[in-house]
Amino acid sequence: MAIARESLSLIEAPLAGIAESEIDSVAALFDARVRLTPQGAACRWFDAEARDWRSLDWAGLDARVEAFARGLAAQALEPGARVAIQLDNGPDWVAAEQAIHRLGLVAVGIYVQDTVGSAAHILQDSGASLVFLREAAAWEALRAQAPLPALRQAVIQRGPAEGERSATLAGFLGAGVDYRRPPADREALAGLVYTSGTTGRARGAMLSHGALLANVFACARALRMRADDRLLSLLPLSHSFERVAGWHGAVLAGAETAYSRGPEHLAEDLRLLRPTGMLAVPRVYERLYARLLRGVDDGPLHKRALFHLAVQSAGIPSGSARQRFSRRLTGGVIEAVRAGLGGRLRMAISGGAPLSAHIARSFAALGLPVLQGYGLTEAGPVVSVNRPGDADPESAGAPLDNVETRIGPDGELWVRSPSLMRGYWHDEAATRAVLDEAGWLHTGDKVSRLCCDKLYLTGRIKDILVMSTGVKAAPCEIEARLCAEPLFEQAVVLGESRPYLIALVVPDANRFAALRQSLGLPAGFDDAETRAALEKALFNLCREKLADLPASHQILRLAWVPPFTLANGQLTSTHKARRGVIAKVHAAEVERLYAGHCGSHVTDCSRNAEVR
Repeated sequence: MAIARESLSLIEAPLAGIAESEIDSVAALFDARVRLTPQGAACRWFDAEARDWRSLDWAGLDARVEAFARGLAAQALEPGARVAIQLDNGPDWVAAEQAIHRLGLVAVGIYVQDTVGSAAHILQDSGASLVFLREAAAWEALRAQAPLPALRQAVIQRGPAEGERSATLAGFLGAGVDYRRPPADREALAGLVYTSGTTGRARGAMLSHGALLANVFACARALRMRADDRLLSLLPLSHSFERVAGWHGAVLAGAETAYSRGPEHLAEDLRLLRPTGMLAVPRVYERLYARLLRGVDDGPLHKRALFHLAVQSAGIPSGSARQRFSRRLTGGVIEAVRAGLGGRLRMAISGGAPLSAHIARSFAALGLPVLQGYGLTEAGPVVSVNRPGDADPESAGAPLDNVETRIGPDGELWVRSPSLMRGYWHDEAATRAVLDEAGWLHTGDKVSRLCCDKLYLTGRIKDILVMSTGVKAAPCEIEARLCAEPLFEQAVVLGESRPYLIALVVPDANRFAALRQSLGLPAGFDDAETRAALEKALFNLCREKLADLPASHQILRLAWVPPFTLANGQLTSTHKARRGVIAKVHAAEVERLYAGHCGSHVTDCSRNAEVR
């Protein structure tokens, strides 16, 4: 098909006083920020021991980076050696990463909530020489999982260090020595970012300093983060989206980063910290919206009516008399919603998975446009994003100004940019499968069209369910519709080689209890008759949500199941559903839903690829 956006011509203008041409490493970007605004607010976090919020300016954070760099220098690691970080978001995470770059080492992020087996695989595959861990128990578990012969030392952030090859963080910092910084090189390897591995072992995408910087500066040109912004950090820093578009973007802009205490404290953190921006995955926005709906349902009837009128105004033509009238009526509700989100939020970005267009439109109608973007680890990671003032809820936005796009066979999106990975660490075959000789990255994502330079994606090339009837369906679209319903916390659609589609749904506990009560069913008693009544009610709700989709995308049966979590292995470290694992764990339920239609020897979706 026709090539789009293959002619790139960038005229550089300094961003926040920093010119891209003058920055040749991630460490140099941080150094430039410290020189420009040493007393500016850099970060704040909650100190659990002191039970209070603490903060650092850029000079104070630089001192913390230097202490980590001196500690690393004492290990006498050669440039290019890998150092892993498995810590909570906060000043120690970013200080460790900046110190790694300062010494010409390679950063390897590991999710704190990752399984022991996955963390051990990353340490072993990367050949990490040192790892920063939250507590000694993590080190003991890793040692029991794998020998890790390349690992010289585990640095324990909290509590004592136990066992061989371990040291406390205080001891590590106290043993620091002077060092000489190696020359900066844009082409040098900056990090290994391990992909989520939904269909197998995670692979390390090799990203150079130049690739990361190209993505940081391009994101900054698209989003225009400001020095007076305060960014709420929600995603783990090991997530490339949070680290590149969030943290490094804040470094470039001179903005402050406030580290959230976690999902359970999100509503309170928004009100207390009053951020102006946040990056999150769709699940965060779905939960925020569900929380808003719960608050509305518990309120008086007139406020409920005004809230829904405000949401419905998203479909009214902009600037019309009807919209102006609606805004006058609902202005108080909109202000209340904004106050509940801190009152200053002007930039909310969604990435990592498709965001429901309904939720995006609803937030926009409530005065908070959520800018959906698209990317993947291998692309550095951001490929496209909706721009402020030009957001289309159905789209993943326009490509960044240094990204070329092409539609390949089967509607696959190909991208080429200076932000692309070099390849997968020690896996040439996998690299050749996604990077061609002309430098195009074959994303595996299906694009329906490139319209007005915006990307419209429909799911993964391989994430298509082919039913036994030969009919095909894209499960992601159905799951997004279901998860837009406040009653459903999570949903997975199955149907590969089966006669029809089914859904496994995880209900919201409070709303599910209310549904039971409305049906006159006892709590916690699930005999066959009770279960059938609940499934019928849930099924009818699903039919409403999917009513305008084609017959091929209709759910014919469903069951409710316990939550999909990292701990039970049913989510990836980036909180995407492991469709095949879920199908196997709930195989009995799956077979019950297909009873009488196909043999029980089939395990649905066991070979399906999944959305990254």
